[in-house]
Amino acid sequence: LAQAPAGPKVPGAAAVSAPSGCPRFGMPRGARRAQPGSQARWAHWAAVGALSVALPGGRACTIIAVGREASALGVPMVGHSDDSGYDPNDVRLVRVPAQTWPHGSVRPLYNVLATYPRLVDASRSPEYAPVGDQQESEPLATIPQVSHTFAYWDTDYGVQNEKGLSIGESTCTSMTVGWPADKDKPYGYNRAGIEELSKIAMERCETARCAVQTMGDIAVDLGFFSSDSGDPAKPAYSGSSECLTVADAKEGELWNFNVLTGKNNASAIWAAQRVPPDHVAAVGNSFTIRKMNLSDSDNFLYSPDVTKLAEEKGWWSPKLEKHKDIFDFFYAYGYTPPEDVVPANIGSVLSYYSGRRMWRVFSLLSPEEGAKLDPDLGNLPHTKDPYPASVPAPKGSVTLEMVTHAYRDHYEGTKYDLTKGMAAGPHGNPNRGVGPPGVLGQWERALSMFRTSWSFVNVAKPHSRSIVWFGYDAPHGTAYLPFYGAAVTGAPESFHSHEGGIAKFSFNVAWWPFNLINQYADLNFQAINGEVRAKAAEAEAKAVKLTADWEKQASYFAAEAPEGAMSMLTARSNAFAQEVVMMWWEFAFYLITKYRGYVVTNNGTMTGVNATGQAYPEWWLNSKDVGYTIWNKHGPFHGVPDEAKAPHAAALATPDRAEVPGYGSLVVPLGAAGAFLAANALLWLAYQAGRRHGQQEAAPDAPYTACAA
Repeated sequence: LAQAPAGPKVPGAAAVSAPSGCPRFGMPRGARRAQPGSQARWAHWAAVGALSVALPGGRACTIIAVGREASALGVPMVGHSDDSGYDPNDVRLVRVPAQTWPHGSVRPLYNVLATYPRLVDASRSPEYAPVGDQQESEPLATIPQVSHTFAYWDTDYGVQNEKGLSIGESTCTSMTVGWPADKDKPYGYNRAGIEELSKIAMERCETARCAVQTMGDIAVDLGFFSSDSGDPAKPAYSGSSECLTVADAKEGELWNFNVLTGKNNASAIWAAQRVPPDHVAAVGNSFTIRKMNLSDSDNFLYSPDVTKLAEEKGWWSPKLEKHKDIFDFFYAYGYTPPEDVVPANIGSVLSYYSGRRMWRVFSLLSPEEGAKLDPDLGNLPHTKDPYPASVPAPKGSVTLEMVTHAYRDHYEGTKYDLTKGMAAGPHGNPNRGVGPPGVLGQWERALSMFRTSWSFVNVAKPHSRSIVWFGYDAPHGTAYLPFYGAAVTGAPESFHSHEGGIAKFSFNVAWWPFNLINQYADLNFQAINGEVRAKAAEAEAKAVKLTADWEKQASYFAAEAPEGAMSMLTARSNAFAQEVVMMWWEFAFYLITKYRGYVVTNNGTMTGVNATGQAYPEWWLNSKDVGYTIWNKHGPFHGVPDEAKAPHAAALATPDRAEVPGYGSLVVPLGAAGAFLAANALLWLAYQAGRRHGQQEAAPDAPYTACAA
């Protein structure tokens, strides 16, 4: 392991050296040479795909947020899709009750797991009490407890509390890494992950400003870690930071919160930016806070010495800005792969994995502003004229349905449409899985992912009427169901059952009928998912009408009996949720029956089966690659493949130089359709990013990994 070279990296930046005795997980650029077997390693790690990859072990989630003035409901909305379905996530929607605490109580912080059980602590919630042989979770730290904590809905992150505070999450990239202070991690110095930070905000805050300040202060004091940071031998800069968007019902504000580990893999650096009330925002696994005005406390909050590490490391200099109070947070702390990255398309992966979703959200929710943006711009820290963190939308124009529709999107109707082309198969399947090692390429990263465990849209309404519209599994095949933030009890048992989960089938787990239908829809996505979307639209339209009716009825006696009114709303929303779950089970078996055996079965009569109901489309059958129309007794028997492709090694030797904004002369060879890998691209980063030297246009330097003093 080589020491990083000292010296200024940006005009005006101070020269620094790595701490004495502290290994740098990278090689100085001048020291890097071709080594025996490097081509073979390239071919092996080219098993990385792409825009459809998950962050290594991470959430790879999408945030969509709408300001109160842009919202058709007149209140802010913030959504989240939990897109880490490769992992056997804990899919429970847990209710954490409000509590009053004795003086001197402490609040434990855990290393919350993605898998079941995410945590075990009966004092947090009865739904987190140990079952069977489960042992209580061991805390990383404790902090003084406040006298009263609010009730809230909880998943791996806090969702919405009784006051309407609402959060969406997206794991992001950064130039630093940090690890939890677990017993088996002597290199871990940090005790606050984003999971617990979001939950503490739920417990203690009514406003978004309170939430970001509280989370930031605790992160600095206890040290922040991302669950997706790899380890010191293989730091994962692709998932080492976090983004939250926070909405509140009290002030009607939206704030973006970005946080990463600080100097020497400890403490934290954070920033928060208020989203204008007439804007819509999108976050897709990268920081979005750009030019901060450090003297504008109405719109920006940040950690002490927020620029210091960036200046020390040469990642940013005040000389880059036109005014002394301006600081570009993403430019300074976002991760850009080096020019000589292996495999060569990682910069493209990161750029469009994030940027394309941002463009699409803006285009769907604010078409006039979206039309002004270049869909091919990408989103890296040094991208020239980058996408804004948010864009304006006409007053009252963005509906709840538009947001849920955006979460179901696969770029339909655009040139990036994942339901088109040979990779989508004959029936327009937008889902893209993994492929074998050795093939370099990338898929588009859709908003709706087959590996989504759940998604939701929070509507931050005042007067205890905030709602979480919650849907299990992939958004394109779910029905969003209403749960009140101020509910007096938890969700139906099937939403927090211990009887099953992703890794164990159970008819008593609400996640399963939605997943079962989404899996089955892959047989004929166009036909089956079309029915599913229609069914979901009916359920959601009914839910919207019912919630309005319930709230009207509750208003007649809410002033005299607020708890009674809330009890009624809770009971009715729970009953409706369970009704839809049962309906979805019936719907699953209906679809299995109807679309069996490449036919469409409408009924049990002699004329009830349409033998051509799932016929292959003409364009697909006419493809010589399929071979249907060119078969003869002498062959070809399996179609005629597309033109023979150049050997992979030759393709790597003479790659196209795609212009990935903010990535210099990044080499991006694009493989043939159908041969790309999805799940391992950023996993590759977890293994390799820390072992190579980083390059960032005017500010070249290695991603920062330093031992704590």
